[in-house]
Amino acid sequence: MDASKLKHLLLKLFVSCLLSATCYGEMDVVFSPDSDIQELLIDNISRSDSRIDLAVSNLISGDLIQALTDARARGVNIRMVVDYQNTRSRPSRVGLLKEEGFKIKALKGGAGGRMNNNFAIFDDKLLITGTYDWTNKAPKYSHENVVILDDPDVIDSYRAEFERLYGEEDLLAWTNPVPGPAQDTLNRGTYTGGPVREVPFAKGEIPSPKEIPLPESARGDREFVEVTIDELNKLFGPESTLSRNERNELWKQYEGKYVQWNGVIVYKGLTHSDWNTVKLGFDIGESPEVSVIFRDEYVPQLMWIKEGSVIAYTARLNNRKSFGTLYRLDDGQILGKLVKKAPGR
Repeated sequence: MDASKLKHLLLKLFVSCLLSATCYGEMDVVFSPDSDIQELLIDNISRSDSRIDLAVSNLISGDLIQALTDARARGVNIRMVVDYQNTRSRPSRVGLLKEEGFKIKALKGGAGGRMNNNFAIFDDKLLITGTYDWTNKAPKYSHENVVILDDPDVIDSYRAEFERLYGEEDLLAWTNPVPGPAQDTLNRGTYTGGPVREVPFAKGEIPSPKEIPLPESARGDREFVEVTIDELNKLFGPESTLSRNERNELWKQYEGKYVQWNGVIVYKGLTHSDWNTVKLGFDIGESPEVSVIFRDEYVPQLMWIKEGSVIAYTARLNNRKSFGTLYRLDDGQILGKLVKKAPGR
């Protein structure tokens, strides 16, 4: 769209807002982090019933990806255009979505430029556009804005631009996706990160690993130690009566060994370099106690697990807790997501 035409459309929009009762008023412009733009996007994704066309420079927000997955599961036709440079790291969440059947094209700009558009068209009736990118950092840490429009002429212009972009060659040249073992659950818009294990537990409490024993087949040749976080805190935490040298010597009995724990996800990594890092707590609503680096093959599963979810996992003890730090574990593997068992089942 040339500059003169854009000015004409913006002027028309301004006049329309002055004269029309359909103008969004206070909701026509939204700024973050003062307002939750992500929740606004999720709400409009959930309201869409026919199609969503999305052009974004980057897409790594787990909550937005889950909302799009839910919409696709109920039959909404979703197409995406993303920036090629933001899909090159491995593993790529965009790549995982494409493998699961989403219609996605990755584009570059000319002469080394980028595909920096950030707009979404919902059911051909509503447009949300602005600086806001669909990442984990944007809703919490970035100063962003979006404009919400329902003007048909403006939407038509963005529709034409989206069709032009979507008509360009897909630079990633992905092959046609082949449904994997998680495809059926993904199509239903449900959790895909391993088995969902229903266990009875009271609200606000997480079941002990002793209530969900680790199958022998899952142990392999790894050496496990049966210890709870409370037991470790008594030995190595502030309440410990041991000297520093005694704690260092005792830690040798635990370092490098594996544990099976259940925990609630408090924080997930925000960037390509750390999104397999998860901080977990051992009581719902409390601060994290451990930081776990999961194996790369579990990134597709972590992508679908929301903060606040309870998971069962195994991991290797790496560093003990000290002042201002958490217990650090690596080689994490997800056993399953734990959900409260409904009464009478």
